[in-house]
Amino acid sequence: MRFASAAASESETESALDRTVAAVREGLAGERADVLFTFFGPAHALAVESIRDRLRDEFPGARVIGASAGGVIGGDREFESARGFSLAAARFPGATISGFHVETRGLASPDAGPSAWHELVSVAPSASPSFVVVADPYSFPAQMLVAGLDFAYPGAPIVGGLASGATGPGDQTLLLDDRILRTGAVGLAFTGDVTLVPAVAQGCRPIGPVMTVTKCEDNLVREIDARPALEAAQRVLREANERDRELARSAALFLGLETDPFGDAPGHWLVRNILGRERDGGGLYVGELLRPGRRVRFHVRDRVSSTEDLDRTLLEAHDGPGNGCRGALLFSCLGRGMHLYGVPDHDTRAFRARFPGAPLAGCFCSGEIGPVGGQTHLHGFTSSFGLFRPRRA
Repeated sequence: MRFASAAASESETESALDRTVAAVREGLAGERADVLFTFFGPAHALAVESIRDRLRDEFPGARVIGASAGGVIGGDREFESARGFSLAAARFPGATISGFHVETRGLASPDAGPSAWHELVSVAPSASPSFVVVADPYSFPAQMLVAGLDFAYPGAPIVGGLASGATGPGDQTLLLDDRILRTGAVGLAFTGDVTLVPAVAQGCRPIGPVMTVTKCEDNLVREIDARPALEAAQRVLREANERDRELARSAALFLGLETDPFGDAPGHWLVRNILGRERDGGGLYVGELLRPGRRVRFHVRDRVSSTEDLDRTLLEAHDGPGNGCRGALLFSCLGRGMHLYGVPDHDTRAFRARFPGAPLAGCFCSGEIGPVGGQTHLHGFTSSFGLFRPRRA
């Protein structure tokens, strides 16, 4: 198995291709590519036909997946501009790679069985697949797709993100082999001698006690610990230190939903945005459907807590299933990077510290896909890594 990545910030597409193709070829050391991952800023999306044709000519027979993005990652750099261009190539001996494009109208109905999803992506469950998925945020309900894949392929690793950098429907660009697409979602399924290990850093830390939802309707939390949810949040903030109160005021307060009843580490909470308060009551709207009895804990986010969570996530991957990583993809939120940390290449440098020999490529997204608590979700303000290693390593 071999993996190579490169990125460029040239404004001319051909120049960016020249630079990245040459670097990736050198990284492959003469081996052919089985799959290409490419992410490109809006400036290069205008020349997507040239990108497709050049990659087809330079790497014949390789599967291709890509998308336009407001920033790209590759070659130990993060380019958060419209001129960014990223290319990664991988050689996966003993692996089979298949691609799929899905539109909203083609999704299996909620009451369909697993076989409908197997047919949709043309992968047998016995093959134990892993998935990389990139979707258009304007035309496609990505959460429905990943929920369906979870249902049809229990335990299958799924990572990816929502394309970014466009201003409206029809402006995003998705690339799947020779196909240039403006809507839906594209994905690759990996089977055989390749393992994809997800590692999701949500960037938050908990404050206040663990509490229980005692009354709710869909995503409206009416009561927590038998008191109005807004009152419960206000009580947590009154008892918090000044720094946490300031973070809640300036960077928002979040609600973490318990995923492991036997643990209380940061990774045991699925963090969701608080979307607003009930107009005529004390309830809070959150970005997830809830049920009474779900244990919850309020969270805050800043650059320090985000860095600590990232380091913990990468350490657990390095010392666990990600050991032996040969290369990785990173789907990171547009709200991270320089916007959050104030320094360039933050998450890339953190990855390099844990996995010094593994190339990294990816993009900044409008939403990130990855598992938390054994279930795949669509996230925000998250870095979702997918680490590739041989299955039989």
